[in-house]
Amino acid sequence: MTYKLLALDLDGTVMGHDLVIAQELVDAVAEARAAGIHVTIATGRMFFATLPYAQQLGITTPIICYQGGMVRDPLSGAMLHHITMPAEAAAEALEELAADGVFAIAYIDEKLHIAERRPELDQYLSYHPEGVEVVVEPELASYARSRPPTKILFLAEPPVVERELARMSALFGERLSVVRSHTLFGELTAPGISKGSALAMLAEDLGVAREETVAIGDQENDIPMIAWAGLGLAMGNAIPAVKEIAAAVVPPVEELGVVWAIRRYLLGRAR
Repeated sequence: MTYKLLALDLDGTVMGHDLVIAQELVDAVAEARAAGIHVTIATGRMFFATLPYAQQLGITTPIICYQGGMVRDPLSGAMLHHITMPAEAAAEALEELAADGVFAIAYIDEKLHIAERRPELDQYLSYHPEGVEVVVEPELASYARSRPPTKILFLAEPPVVERELARMSALFGERLSVVRSHTLFGELTAPGISKGSALAMLAEDLGVAREETVAIGDQENDIPMIAWAGLGLAMGNAIPAVKEIAAAVVPPVEELGVVWAIRRYLLGRAR
């Protein structure tokens, strides 16, 4: 099979906890692009937080952000797809999280909106050295009713995240998409939104068949795109559920598994 589109998760796939992209990976992506393969990023991060990494990798194909809530051109900034959350459901979710004392961030207009500053904000910002704008909006739920978020993220210790994911799923059912993106993060988006649905839209826009698409990831939020792609690959550091759904497991991020995958599956040669 000749593959024409490669979708890469960012955190835990392209880069580890140090948020550093290895030069060898930059070179491998360049080799894939030189071979005529579209390479994109599929991440939960917002567009402007993803852009520096796309630029470092030399990516020119539209990138998937907000767990699939936005697809946007990294060169022109043109919006291909953007789906915000239903306003009332988003507001209700923020009210429910606040009632449980869980720190939440609403992503509105490429800014982080919070009800109050708490230590969890600094913890979250440690994952964003590129810098993001934070807006304190004490009446956050009411604000979300008038300006629907693209995504809501809540941050807590793993057992609390697990509890809130189950609670949000039970409360909202098909009204919102609920997913875990990190041991410390739970995320809410519009119903039907996922990296898989966004990858399907992008492939159609590019004229690439499903069978010609490769997706690589490591976390629960990557499962839809790994399941949808013609070839879905799990990182060696992926959670068990991702490895179970993938066609194959590649080396972990510390061993540059994406480099291995590009050269083995897309370029047809050993690393």
